[in-house]
Amino acid sequence: MAADPIFDREESLRKRLNAFLSRSFELPDHDYYARLNTETFLGLKSVLADINNILTLRVSLAFIEWVALRLNLDAHAKLELETALLRSKPNANGFDVWLGYPIAFVAEVKCNVPINKGSVYGAQQRHGIEKDVTSLLEGKQKASMNPQSCLKFLAFLDKPEIRAANQHLLGVSKICKGRLVFVGEDTELNRHDVVYGVYVAPEA
Repeated sequence: MAADPIFDREESLRKRLNAFLSRSFELPDHDYYARLNTETFLGLKSVLADINNILTLRVSLAFIEWVALRLNLDAHAKLELETALLRSKPNANGFDVWLGYPIAFVAEVKCNVPINKGSVYGAQQRHGIEKDVTSLLEGKQKASMNPQSCLKFLAFLDKPEIRAANQHLLGVSKICKGRLVFVGEDTELNRHDVVYGVYVAPEA
């Protein structure tokens, strides 16, 4: 029986980085890893720190499209939502998306993808979702909206692995079970005692 090949950590990272750059940016196959020094990697790391903020913004805009259609919001209300979102700083206090009139609601956006391309959240990811569910139901100290008397939403990327992870989450989380309800086509949005889970797909 042939021995298993010896794992080379750096070579594995080299291949993954080179393949990602070539595929994502349609660059010719090349050893880009070899051209990056420590300073370049640090600069790249700094830029990539904003990736989650970019993804959150895109999912938030997709959620606004969804909620405007689902709640029959007029153009003025939709514009108000978009303007408030685009003018807010990343990681600002309060809820990601909210509206006081004509229909009051608050929403948080999660861009978690299950770890290791699996269908189960890691402990930290699960804790983050549970924290958002609790905040949506009970309120945030520095938020301008009191969510207890309005609709509450938690928006997720619409990906099969995320749907699977959320199904698993509902089965193991005492905080989410019965309190996080995913919206179907026939779901009536009329309860203030639950958080409605929503799947949205940002435009490419």
